[in-house]
Amino acid sequence: MNLRVLYRSVGSENTKNRPEYYSKQLALESLLRAAAQVSIPMTIHFVNDGPIPADRLALMADAGEIVPVSCGSNRASYRHVLRLPRLRRWAEDDLIWLAEDDYLYTERSLSALVSVAQARPDVSYFTLYSTLRFASASTRRRPVVEQSDQDPSGLPRFDGVPWARAASTTSTFGVRVAALLEDERLLRAIPFVGGAFDRATCLTLQGLQPFQLAELGGEPPAVEPPTAASRVARRAALTGVRLTLNAVALARSERRWRTMLVPEPSLATHLELGGALAAGHDWAAEAAAVAAWSQARTAAATGEASGPTSQLPTSEPLTSELPMSELPTSEAVATETAVSETAAVEPPTSEVAASGGGFGGLPGAGARKPFVA
Repeated sequence: MNLRVLYRSVGSENTKNRPEYYSKQLALESLLRAAAQVSIPMTIHFVNDGPIPADRLALMADAGEIVPVSCGSNRASYRHVLRLPRLRRWAEDDLIWLAEDDYLYTERSLSALVSVAQARPDVSYFTLYSTLRFASASTRRRPVVEQSDQDPSGLPRFDGVPWARAASTTSTFGVRVAALLEDERLLRAIPFVGGAFDRATCLTLQGLQPFQLAELGGEPPAVEPPTAASRVARRAALTGVRLTLNAVALARSERRWRTMLVPEPSLATHLELGGALAAGHDWAAEAAAVAAWSQARTAAATGEASGPTSQLPTSEPLTSELPMSELPTSEAVATETAVSETAAVEPPTSEVAASGGGFGGLPGAGARKPFVA
Protein backbone atom coordinates (compact mmCIF):
# COMPACT_ATOMS: atom_id res chain seq x y z
CA MET A 1 0.00 0.00 0.00
CA ASN A 2 1.18 3.50 -0.89
CA LEU A 3 -0.13 6.70 0.66
CA ARG A 4 -0.96 9.29 -2.00
CA VAL A 5 -1.69 12.82 -0.79
CA LEU A 6 -3.65 15.09 -3.14
CA TYR A 7 -3.23 18.52 -1.58
CA ARG A 8 -5.49 21.19 -3.10
CA SER A 9 -4.26 24.74 -2.65
CA VAL A 10 -5.00 28.29 -3.78
CA GLY A 11 -2.94 31.40 -3.21
CA SER A 12 -5.83 33.60 -2.17
CA GLU A 13 -7.55 33.90 1.20
CA ASN A 14 -11.22 34.17 2.16
CA THR A 15 -13.01 36.00 4.94
CA LYS A 16 -13.46 33.06 7.34
CA ASN A 17 -12.87 33.72 11.04
CA ARG A 18 -9.41 32.28 11.67
CA PRO A 19 -7.39 31.69 14.85
CA GLU A 20 -4.55 34.15 15.40
CA TYR A 21 -1.88 31.57 14.57
CA TYR A 22 -3.46 30.64 11.23
CA SER A 23 -1.59 30.73 7.95
CA LYS A 24 -1.58 28.48 4.92
CA GLN A 25 2.18 28.22 5.33
CA LEU A 26 1.70 26.79 8.82
CA ALA A 27 -0.94 24.37 7.54
CA LEU A 28 1.40 23.11 4.84
CA GLU A 29 4.29 22.73 7.28
CA SER A 30 2.08 20.71 9.62
CA LEU A 31 1.26 18.29 6.81
CA LEU A 32 4.94 17.92 5.93
CA ARG A 33 5.83 17.32 9.58
CA ALA A 34 3.18 14.57 9.75
CA ALA A 35 4.41 13.11 6.46
CA ALA A 36 7.88 12.68 7.96
CA GLN A 37 6.43 10.08 10.36
CA VAL A 38 4.86 7.87 7.68
CA SER A 39 6.67 4.56 7.28
CA ILE A 40 5.12 3.28 4.03
CA PRO A 41 5.90 4.58 0.51
CA MET A 42 4.28 7.98 0.08
CA THR A 43 3.91 10.67 -2.56
CA ILE A 44 2.50 14.18 -2.27
CA HIS A 45 0.87 15.89 -5.24
CA PHE A 46 0.17 19.61 -4.84
CA VAL A 47 -2.79 20.51 -7.03
CA ASN A 48 -2.43 24.30 -7.20
CA ASP A 49 -5.37 26.25 -8.56
CA GLY A 50 -3.69 29.44 -9.74
CA PRO A 51 -0.55 31.23 -8.49
CA ILE A 52 0.92 30.21 -5.11
CA PRO A 53 3.23 32.45 -3.00
CA ALA A 54 6.90 31.69 -3.60
CA ASP A 55 7.68 30.55 -0.04
CA ARG A 56 4.89 27.98 -0.10
CA LEU A 57 5.73 26.90 -3.63
CA ALA A 58 9.34 26.24 -2.63
CA LEU A 59 8.21 23.95 0.19
CA MET A 60 5.93 22.08 -2.19
CA ALA A 61 8.66 21.64 -4.82
CA ASP A 62 10.98 20.11 -2.21
CA ALA A 63 8.33 17.70 -0.89
CA GLY A 64 6.50 16.40 -3.93
CA GLU A 65 5.03 17.05 -7.35
CA ILE A 66 3.37 20.33 -8.33
CA VAL A 67 0.29 19.93 -10.52
CA PRO A 68 -0.89 23.36 -11.71
CA VAL A 69 -4.58 23.65 -12.67
CA SER A 70 -7.02 26.42 -13.54
CA CYS A 71 -10.29 25.28 -12.01
CA GLY A 72 -11.45 28.53 -10.48
CA SER A 73 -13.54 27.19 -7.60
CA ASN A 74 -13.43 24.79 -4.68
CA ARG A 75 -16.09 22.60 -6.28
CA ALA A 76 -14.27 22.40 -9.60
CA SER A 77 -10.87 21.57 -8.09
CA TYR A 78 -12.43 18.94 -5.82
CA ARG A 79 -14.12 17.25 -8.79
CA HIS A 80 -10.84 17.50 -10.69
CA VAL A 81 -8.69 15.64 -8.14
CA LEU A 82 -11.21 12.82 -7.84
CA ARG A 83 -10.23 11.77 -11.36
CA LEU A 84 -6.47 11.61 -10.81
CA PRO A 85 -6.22 8.14 -9.19
CA ARG A 86 -8.04 6.62 -12.17
CA LEU A 87 -6.13 8.60 -14.80
CA ARG A 88 -2.80 7.79 -13.21
CA ARG A 89 -3.76 4.14 -12.76
CA TRP A 90 -2.80 3.99 -9.09
CA ALA A 91 -3.06 0.57 -7.47
CA GLU A 92 -6.43 -0.31 -5.96
CA ASP A 93 -4.88 -1.00 -2.56
CA ASP A 94 -3.31 2.48 -2.37
CA LEU A 95 -4.71 4.94 0.14
CA ILE A 96 -5.61 8.47 -1.00
CA TRP A 97 -5.59 11.45 1.34
CA LEU A 98 -7.62 14.33 -0.14
CA ALA A 99 -6.46 17.50 1.61
CA GLU A 100 -7.53 21.12 1.65
CA ASP A 101 -4.98 23.81 2.47
CA ASP A 102 -6.36 25.22 5.73
CA TYR A 103 -5.97 22.29 8.13
CA LEU A 104 -3.57 21.79 11.01
CA TYR A 105 -2.22 18.26 11.54
CA THR A 106 -0.75 16.66 14.63
CA GLU A 107 2.61 15.02 14.14
CA ARG A 108 1.30 11.45 14.30
CA SER A 109 -1.90 12.04 12.32
CA LEU A 110 -0.88 10.54 8.97
CA SER A 111 0.95 7.61 10.57
CA ALA A 112 -2.20 6.86 12.59
CA LEU A 113 -4.20 6.98 9.36
CA VAL A 114 -1.92 4.39 7.80
CA SER A 115 -2.12 2.16 10.88
CA VAL A 116 -5.92 2.01 10.94
CA ALA A 117 -6.08 1.48 7.18
CA GLN A 118 -3.75 -1.49 7.50
CA ALA A 119 -5.63 -2.89 10.50
CA ARG A 120 -9.12 -2.49 9.00
CA PRO A 121 -9.07 -3.56 5.34
CA ASP A 122 -12.88 -3.81 5.48
CA VAL A 123 -13.20 -0.03 5.91
CA SER A 124 -12.95 2.21 2.84
CA TYR A 125 -13.17 5.79 4.14
CA PHE A 126 -11.27 7.60 6.88
CA THR A 127 -10.96 11.10 8.23
CA LEU A 128 -8.71 12.78 10.77
CA TYR A 129 -11.24 15.51 11.54
CA SER A 130 -14.85 15.09 12.60
CA THR A 131 -16.80 15.85 15.75
CA LEU A 132 -20.11 14.51 14.39
CA ARG A 133 -21.54 11.12 15.36
CA PHE A 134 -24.82 9.30 14.76
CA ALA A 135 -27.39 9.39 17.55
CA SER A 136 -28.91 6.10 18.66
CA ALA A 137 -32.29 7.17 17.25
CA SER A 138 -30.95 7.37 13.68
CA THR A 139 -32.54 5.45 10.83
CA ARG A 140 -31.64 5.26 7.16
CA ARG A 141 -34.41 7.66 6.16
CA ARG A 142 -33.88 10.00 9.09
CA PRO A 143 -30.26 10.05 10.27
CA VAL A 144 -29.75 12.07 13.43
CA VAL A 145 -26.32 13.67 13.81
CA GLU A 146 -24.98 14.95 17.13
CA GLN A 147 -21.73 16.26 18.56
CA SER A 148 -19.23 13.72 19.86
CA ASP A 149 -18.92 13.39 23.62
CA GLN A 150 -15.13 13.03 23.15
CA ASP A 151 -15.13 9.86 25.26
CA PRO A 152 -12.70 7.26 23.83
CA SER A 153 -13.51 4.58 26.39
CA GLY A 154 -14.70 1.37 24.83
CA LEU A 155 -13.52 2.32 21.34
CA PRO A 156 -11.16 0.02 19.43
CA ARG A 157 -7.56 1.22 19.31
CA PHE A 158 -5.06 0.83 16.51
CA ASP A 159 -1.44 1.68 17.27
CA GLY A 160 -2.72 3.20 20.50
CA VAL A 161 -5.23 5.58 18.86
CA PRO A 162 -8.97 5.14 19.55
CA TRP A 163 -11.20 5.26 16.46
CA ALA A 164 -14.94 5.95 16.21
CA ARG A 165 -17.46 6.02 13.40
CA ALA A 166 -17.84 9.50 11.86
CA ALA A 167 -21.23 10.71 10.69
CA SER A 168 -19.82 13.42 8.46
CA THR A 169 -16.65 15.33 7.66
CA THR A 170 -15.42 17.94 5.19
CA SER A 171 -13.78 17.51 1.78
CA THR A 172 -10.55 16.52 3.56
CA PHE A 173 -10.65 12.74 4.00
CA GLY A 174 -9.00 9.44 3.11
CA VAL A 175 -10.29 6.75 0.76
CA ARG A 176 -8.94 3.55 -0.73
CA VAL A 177 -8.42 3.72 -4.49
CA ALA A 178 -10.67 0.69 -5.03
CA ALA A 179 -13.57 2.43 -3.30
CA LEU A 180 -12.89 5.73 -5.04
CA LEU A 181 -13.06 4.03 -8.43
CA GLU A 182 -16.43 2.55 -7.45
CA ASP A 183 -17.78 5.85 -6.12
CA GLU A 184 -16.15 8.36 -8.49
CA ARG A 185 -19.22 9.26 -10.55
CA LEU A 186 -21.29 9.75 -7.44
CA LEU A 187 -18.62 11.79 -5.65
CA ARG A 188 -18.18 14.09 -8.65
CA ALA A 189 -21.93 14.61 -9.05
CA ILE A 190 -22.90 15.36 -5.44
CA PRO A 191 -21.28 18.85 -5.30
CA PHE A 192 -24.11 20.11 -7.53
CA VAL A 193 -26.70 19.65 -4.77
CA GLY A 194 -25.69 23.04 -3.37
CA GLY A 195 -24.98 24.07 0.19
CA ALA A 196 -22.73 21.90 2.38
CA PHE A 197 -22.25 19.10 -0.13
CA ASP A 198 -19.67 17.37 2.05
CA ARG A 199 -22.38 16.37 4.54
CA ALA A 200 -24.59 15.10 1.72
CA THR A 201 -21.61 13.14 0.39
CA CYS A 202 -20.92 11.39 3.70
CA LEU A 203 -24.54 10.45 4.33
CA THR A 204 -25.11 9.18 0.78
CA LEU A 205 -21.98 7.02 0.83
CA GLN A 206 -23.23 5.39 4.03
CA GLY A 207 -26.59 4.59 2.47
CA LEU A 208 -28.48 7.28 4.41
CA GLN A 209 -30.99 9.80 3.10
CA PRO A 210 -29.07 13.11 2.94
CA PHE A 211 -32.00 15.56 2.74
CA GLN A 212 -35.23 15.86 4.68
CA LEU A 213 -38.37 17.46 3.27
CA ALA A 214 -37.61 20.95 4.61
CA GLU A 215 -34.14 20.90 3.03
CA LEU A 216 -35.13 19.98 -0.52
CA GLY A 217 -35.47 23.55 -1.77
CA GLY A 218 -31.99 24.52 -0.61
CA GLU A 219 -30.61 27.06 1.80
CA PRO A 220 -31.08 30.79 1.16
CA PRO A 221 -28.27 31.92 -1.17
CA ALA A 222 -25.85 34.68 -0.22
CA VAL A 223 -27.27 36.72 -3.09
CA GLU A 224 -30.92 36.18 -3.91
CA PRO A 225 -31.83 35.70 -7.60
CA PRO A 226 -33.16 39.02 -8.96
CA THR A 227 -36.62 37.86 -10.00
CA ALA A 228 -39.36 35.70 -8.51
CA ALA A 229 -39.22 33.43 -11.53
CA SER A 230 -35.49 32.81 -11.10
CA ARG A 231 -35.96 32.10 -7.39
CA VAL A 232 -38.66 29.55 -8.17
CA ALA A 233 -36.48 27.99 -10.87
CA ARG A 234 -33.57 27.67 -8.42
CA ARG A 235 -35.72 25.97 -5.80
CA ALA A 236 -37.19 23.63 -8.39
CA ALA A 237 -33.76 22.65 -9.71
CA LEU A 238 -32.35 21.99 -6.24
CA THR A 239 -35.45 20.03 -5.24
CA GLY A 240 -35.08 17.77 -8.27
CA VAL A 241 -31.37 17.17 -7.71
CA ARG A 242 -31.79 16.51 -3.99
CA LEU A 243 -34.73 14.17 -4.47
CA THR A 244 -32.61 12.22 -6.96
CA LEU A 245 -29.75 11.97 -4.48
CA ASN A 246 -32.12 10.77 -1.77
CA ALA A 247 -33.27 8.00 -4.09
CA VAL A 248 -29.69 7.06 -4.95
CA ALA A 249 -28.70 6.86 -1.27
CA LEU A 250 -31.62 4.62 -0.33
CA ALA A 251 -31.10 2.43 -3.40
CA ARG A 252 -27.50 1.60 -2.51
CA SER A 253 -27.25 -2.05 -1.61
CA GLU A 254 -25.92 -2.97 1.81
CA ARG A 255 -22.65 -4.13 0.30
CA ARG A 256 -22.09 -0.57 -0.93
CA TRP A 257 -22.75 1.15 2.39
CA ARG A 258 -19.45 2.72 3.36
CA THR A 259 -18.00 3.25 6.82
CA MET A 260 -15.94 6.29 7.75
CA LEU A 261 -13.67 6.14 10.80
CA VAL A 262 -12.17 9.05 12.76
CA PRO A 263 -9.76 9.20 15.72
CA GLU A 264 -11.29 10.23 19.05
CA PRO A 265 -10.36 13.02 19.55
CA SER A 266 -9.52 14.29 16.06
CA LEU A 267 -5.86 14.39 15.03
CA ALA A 268 -6.34 17.32 12.64
CA THR A 269 -8.55 20.39 12.58
CA HIS A 270 -10.03 22.88 10.20
CA LEU A 271 -8.46 26.24 11.03
CA GLU A 272 -11.66 28.21 11.52
CA LEU A 273 -13.24 29.61 14.67
CA GLY A 274 -16.88 29.45 15.61
CA GLY A 275 -17.10 25.78 16.49
CA ALA A 276 -15.03 24.37 13.62
CA LEU A 277 -11.87 23.79 15.68
CA ALA A 278 -11.85 20.17 16.86
CA ALA A 279 -12.24 19.82 20.61
CA GLY A 280 -9.92 17.81 22.81
CA HIS A 281 -6.60 19.28 21.73
CA ASP A 282 -4.54 22.43 22.32
CA TRP A 283 -4.24 23.65 18.73
CA ALA A 284 -2.38 26.82 19.64
CA ALA A 285 0.34 24.68 21.23
CA GLU A 286 0.30 22.41 18.16
CA ALA A 287 0.80 25.43 15.91
CA ALA A 288 3.76 26.52 18.03
CA ALA A 289 5.26 23.03 17.78
CA VAL A 290 4.91 23.10 13.99
CA ALA A 291 6.60 26.51 13.86
CA ALA A 292 9.49 25.21 15.99
CA TRP A 293 9.83 22.15 13.74
CA SER A 294 9.92 24.36 10.68
CA GLN A 295 12.56 26.64 12.16
CA ALA A 296 14.75 23.69 13.14
CA ARG A 297 14.34 22.20 9.68
CA THR A 298 15.32 25.47 8.02
CA ALA A 299 18.30 25.92 10.32
CA ALA A 300 19.51 22.39 9.62
CA ALA A 301 19.18 22.95 5.89
CA THR A 302 21.36 26.04 6.06
CA GLY A 303 23.95 24.46 8.36
CA GLU A 304 23.09 26.65 11.36
CA ALA A 305 21.96 23.84 13.62
CA SER A 306 23.76 20.81 14.99
CA GLY A 307 22.19 17.37 15.18
CA PRO A 308 19.91 15.54 12.74
CA THR A 309 16.30 16.42 12.10
CA SER A 310 13.58 14.32 10.58
CA GLN A 311 13.97 14.05 6.84
CA LEU A 312 10.90 14.77 4.79
CA PRO A 313 9.79 12.10 2.34
CA THR A 314 10.39 12.87 -1.31
CA SER A 315 8.17 12.05 -4.22
CA GLU A 316 8.91 8.80 -5.99
CA PRO A 317 9.63 8.91 -9.74
CA LEU A 318 6.44 9.35 -11.72
CA THR A 319 7.65 7.71 -14.92
CA SER A 320 5.05 4.95 -14.67
CA GLU A 321 2.21 7.45 -14.48
CA LEU A 322 0.50 9.46 -17.20
CA PRO A 323 2.45 12.42 -18.57
CA MET A 324 1.28 15.83 -17.47
CA SER A 325 -0.09 16.53 -20.95
CA GLU A 326 -2.65 13.77 -20.47
CA LEU A 327 -3.86 14.90 -17.06
CA PRO A 328 -7.21 16.72 -16.89
CA THR A 329 -7.02 20.48 -16.69
CA SER A 330 -9.88 22.81 -15.95
CA GLU A 331 -11.49 21.58 -19.22
CA ALA A 332 -15.26 21.57 -18.85
CA VAL A 333 -15.11 21.15 -15.07
CA ALA A 334 -15.91 24.77 -14.37
CA THR A 335 -18.66 24.96 -16.98
CA GLU A 336 -20.55 21.73 -16.44
CA THR A 337 -24.09 22.21 -15.18
CA ALA A 338 -26.16 20.61 -12.49
CA VAL A 339 -28.57 19.28 -15.09
CA SER A 340 -25.93 17.30 -16.96
CA GLU A 341 -24.51 15.90 -13.76
CA THR A 342 -27.87 14.89 -12.34
CA ALA A 343 -28.02 12.18 -14.96
CA ALA A 344 -24.80 10.76 -13.52
CA VAL A 345 -26.34 10.43 -10.08
CA GLU A 346 -27.69 6.95 -10.47
CA PRO A 347 -27.40 3.77 -8.45
CA PRO A 348 -24.02 2.13 -9.21
CA THR A 349 -24.37 -0.93 -11.38
CA SER A 350 -21.57 -3.08 -10.00
CA GLU A 351 -21.28 -4.28 -6.44
CA VAL A 352 -18.30 -3.78 -4.19
CA ALA A 353 -16.87 -6.82 -2.46
CA ALA A 354 -18.42 -7.55 0.90
CA SER A 355 -15.16 -6.67 2.66
CA GLY A 356 -15.24 -3.16 1.17
CA GLY A 357 -18.25 -2.03 3.17
CA GLY A 358 -18.46 -2.78 6.85
CA PHE A 359 -21.49 -0.59 7.62
CA GLY A 360 -24.48 -2.78 8.21
CA GLY A 361 -26.99 -0.27 9.52
CA LEU A 362 -27.73 2.22 12.25
CA PRO A 363 -28.59 1.81 15.90
CA GLY A 364 -32.35 1.90 16.11
CA ALA A 365 -32.77 0.62 12.55
CA GLY A 366 -32.92 -3.03 13.52
CA ALA A 367 -29.58 -3.83 11.84
CA ARG A 368 -26.27 -4.88 13.25
CA LYS A 369 -24.07 -2.27 14.91
CA PRO A 370 -22.27 -0.09 12.38
CA PHE A 371 -18.78 -0.56 13.78
CA VAL A 372 -17.45 -3.66 15.45
CA ALA A 373 -13.75 -4.04 16.15
